[in-house]
Amino acid sequence: MSDETTPNENTTSAEATEQIAPNAPKMAIGSQRDAADLALRPAQPDAVKDAMVNPVKLRAGDVEEVVEVKVAEVRSAVGLGDDIDAEIEAALGGISMEDVVDKTEAAEAELELNARVAGLVTKIFKDNVFFKLAGQYEGVAALHTFKEEPAEGDTIQVTVRARNKEDGLYELTVPGATLSVSDWDDLEEGGVVEAKVTAVNSGGLEALVGSLRGFIPASQISRYRVEDLEQFIEQKFPCVVVECNPDKRKLVLSHRAVLEREYEEKRKVLMEELEVGQIREGVVTKLMDFGAFVDLGGAEGLIHISKISWTRVRHPKEVMHEGERVKVKVDKIGEDGKIGLSHRDTLEHPWHKSDNQFSVDDVITGTVTKVMDFGAFVEIKPGIEGLVHISELAHHRVSKVSTVCNEGDSIEVKVLSVDTDSQKIALSRKACQNAPAPKGGAKKEADPTDIPDRELAIKSDGKPLQGGTNRPSGGEHVGLKW
Repeated sequence: MSDETTPNENTTSAEATEQIAPNAPKMAIGSQRDAADLALRPAQPDAVKDAMVNPVKLRAGDVEEVVEVKVAEVRSAVGLGDDIDAEIEAALGGISMEDVVDKTEAAEAELELNARVAGLVTKIFKDNVFFKLAGQYEGVAALHTFKEEPAEGDTIQVTVRARNKEDGLYELTVPGATLSVSDWDDLEEGGVVEAKVTAVNSGGLEALVGSLRGFIPASQISRYRVEDLEQFIEQKFPCVVVECNPDKRKLVLSHRAVLEREYEEKRKVLMEELEVGQIREGVVTKLMDFGAFVDLGGAEGLIHISKISWTRVRHPKEVMHEGERVKVKVDKIGEDGKIGLSHRDTLEHPWHKSDNQFSVDDVITGTVTKVMDFGAFVEIKPGIEGLVHISELAHHRVSKVSTVCNEGDSIEVKVLSVDTDSQKIALSRKACQNAPAPKGGAKKEADPTDIPDRELAIKSDGKPLQGGTNRPSGGEHVGLKW
């Protein structure tokens, strides 16, 4: 029989283990992870151990003051205290959390391509201009696209062209700036390119965009009709790409679209500044029978023919010509944006110094400007007209004014009266003429005895007149008595 002891069926697992390995270390009940965490726990300092063994007992006299610590009230299991909420509301300045979230989402939204946005110049490095855009975005534009070099801190309107996902920057261009074109892939409809006019044909201008040939229709050259196309040869100007078809090698451009964009931007600025009564300077763009159109540098206004000069004008070309710079007064601004101008209000009114120019009985030579049924208007000085009444045209009776004078005639008149307040002058033509002498010498009063007998219209036949009541009426035979 062996000396080794075999556990019987009634032996417990613990006893069996002790019997099998009596010298093995005993493991505490629990997981091995707890034991590992306990082993890694740092040892407490000796001062802490001493304090735990011998705690300090305070007496009532040793405590000078007991400070009560206010515990923040919690409105819900996950909410914040009222004092913390108050601090948050004060920091937000009355803005709700919903608004903060909406603004945050809007700031994170990507910018729309081809949109025009405001950008703040943050840095200029070599040939690039860096911008701070809306929200968290930034962009870059080429320096050569600016007409004038910007400065840091300037806010400039830019157009979003594309976004570079590698560096997170938006590619920007200045509105109206031209694109660099080397082949058809660089062109896009709506983009602005620089075109050089090379030739003229019956329909417009032939131009080069880089090395590509394009066409500018005559109607797309300027905002106004252009008669002489030869003047544009060898000129360079920006154009909008209207149509681009690489397969057909077709490139249609428009310089007018660029001018319209610039004009519309200037118009918005001008309409905000324009007020009735202002004196402005403009350029005459077109002359019509009814007036003249003047460009004020962003908007056009009309000078009616009656507002061109103090003198009577038949056509605006008598006073001004196209391309001339003139001073005008803003007469009215309509709700539809139409602007009424006056040129004569910028000139000295001729009546302001007419008091010492004319006196009653002065004889002046003037020009007939208008003929009416009741008389004729005569201009005796530029801007000053007087009326010769039909009764003052001649010594004899005048039934029609045109039998005596017509428009454009130069006649001599005499001043009868001057009314400065109503700006009226009464003139007389017959007062400058000698009265015609009567036939047969000097006129004398007629003697009634010298008046000859008038010839009778019906000559007498010598017989007694018929009729009367001294003869029978013809009714006696029927019993009538008249």
